[in-house]
Amino acid sequence: MPPELIGQPAAPGVAIGPLVRLADVGVQGMVAVGDAAAMLTTAIAAAVAELAALQEAAGDDDAAGMIAFQVAMLEDDELRAPALAAIEAGSPADAAWHAALGAQIAEYQAAEDAYFRARSADLRDLRDRVLRCLSGERAPAPAPPPGAIVVAYDLAPSRFLELDWSGGGGVALAAGSGTSHAAMLARARGV
Repeated sequence: MPPELIGQPAAPGVAIGPLVRLADVGVQGMVAVGDAAAMLTTAIAAAVAELAALQEAAGDDDAAGMIAFQVAMLEDDELRAPALAAIEAGSPADAAWHAALGAQIAEYQAAEDAYFRARSADLRDLRDRVLRCLSGERAPAPAPPPGAIVVAYDLAPSRFLELDWSGGGGVALAAGSGTSHAAMLARARGV
């Protein structure tokens, strides 16, 4: 008998289709040696440019607003200050950014309010996007077949928007919540 997995729905409806595992987009490359503060600033600017393009293509005000929230976070001096301080103390750019965002992610995950816990996915998304920009990696957006049910540990809002949902489909996540931006986007798009 195949295993039966029971979850908590975050969007109404039923999806039937092939399961496609969406692998986590990690950072494989090493960051080049050089002016770490300048490298981090350049990587953040590249991440902002990627998100701005995604925001323009979002197609609706809610999705564009979620990406605008991420852009605003990346442009906030308070978010990057701990990383720049660690760089000033001798840390490489990637380690400094990973540690600084890791501390923020932990704070959000420890929040009593489910809404704030759900925002930790946004911070993970920002951490990983900037790390990819630092390493020079550009992971192509995965292209599951139309109608596929995407299975992942969690799904960042920008990754959700990078996928083509025009053929229908569904999402099954091991983490996240009904208040996550991915869940809100799924409900808005009938996924």
